[in-house]
Amino acid sequence: MRVYVDSSALLKRVFAESDSRPLISTLRDFQKADTALVTSSLAWVEISRAIRAYANTEIDVEVDNLVEVSLSGVLEKPITSEVIALARRLNPPVLRSLDAIHLATALLVDADVILAYDLRLIEAAAEHKIRTLSPTD
Repeated sequence: MRVYVDSSALLKRVFAESDSRPLISTLRDFQKADTALVTSSLAWVEISRAIRAYANTEIDVEVDNLVEVSLSGVLEKPITSEVIALARRLNPPVLRSLDAIHLATALLVDADVILAYDLRLIEAAAEHKIRTLSPTD
């Protein structure tokens, strides 16, 4: 089984939110089951930017360490010309460009499930017949 993990989910590994614990538990279950967890190189950029924005308000944030924690155990798929070409053609057209890159990557790695909390990405994944999961309490 292959699970694509979106930035919206990976950030919950480092920012404590109400659904962080169920997500972390779900990721551990996938890892125990030897499930391939995959994300786009875009996730590294989005996570890094989010943590750096948070670091501007907090003095003792170790950005690089938190990025590593959020991406730990997740394979990174580079943004290739194939990803960009597919992202340009994806429907629905209201899908944000960055979400289109995530969806294109998930399609190209043949993901069985997309783990995400981004509603536009979840809706677009459903249109492309990819099951989504957003673990909550």
